[in-house]
Amino acid sequence: MNRILLTITLLAAGSLPISAQRLDGCPAQETPFMMVSTPSRESVDRGLRDSGVALSREVLTPALRDPRADVRSLAALKLRETSKAADLAPLMQAWAEEKDPCTKFVMSGILAVFVGGLSFDASQHPGGQPWITPFQACTAPERPLVTLRIEQGTVPGSASPTVRISARNQTQQTVPFVGARSPEQLFSVTVLGPDGAPAKVAKGLEWNNEPIRSVAGLSGHGPTWVPIPPQEEVSIWTWSIGDDFDMSAPGTYRVSMGGRIGYLDTTVCSNTAEVTVGN
Repeated sequence: MNRILLTITLLAAGSLPISAQRLDGCPAQETPFMMVSTPSRESVDRGLRDSGVALSREVLTPALRDPRADVRSLAALKLRETSKAADLAPLMQAWAEEKDPCTKFVMSGILAVFVGGLSFDASQHPGGQPWITPFQACTAPERPLVTLRIEQGTVPGSASPTVRISARNQTQQTVPFVGARSPEQLFSVTVLGPDGAPAKVAKGLEWNNEPIRSVAGLSGHGPTWVPIPPQEEVSIWTWSIGDDFDMSAPGTYRVSMGGRIGYLDTTVCSNTAEVTVGN
């Protein structure tokens, strides 16, 4: 009898590492450093089926709240394949409520793909130009979801006129805001010189000569996103605007920006900031 009990105990102990493995590539136990091995598409499909989750969007969305953390990750990974705008809100809600560190990490990466892909509007980048055509007026909606605030700033070691741009969430839910290398890639920027005339756009900038064809070009390092909590303001850019617009003449310049963000179904506008150059 004791020999039989011992054999059963050893078999159970030997099976623990296998049962402890997660299907989503996350470590079985939380570690100081997040090491995630992203599963292949085939592994995602197989893991969902083996967990009793169908691959339809109607089932995947509720699966974002499955009691099993790895199943929640797999459902998000499967939704990433389509990145439909309708899936953004439930994925955002799932990310906000997620308690498992690795699953939250996985969802954050997927949200970067979602937000980045949904934000890229090829019609706003004719010929692959990296910037949105400047000097377009921005009309804010009656109840804006997000507003921009511009103020004059500085960059240590740089003499170029600089602005700081923050985004404020005007809603009661976390808003996924898209990141970019500079605000010109998302918004039409207006810079009026001391004489009230539009400032000249700088020429010969290296990145201005590199056409982009997809959202990966918006940041230069792949898509990014910034979660803005309800009714809070988050700093998004510190921009040396004088590198992109001719602000060499001393005086006060007026800077504003704005444009439509399709995946949020809203127009985002800024204040008009005064930027003083010279004495």
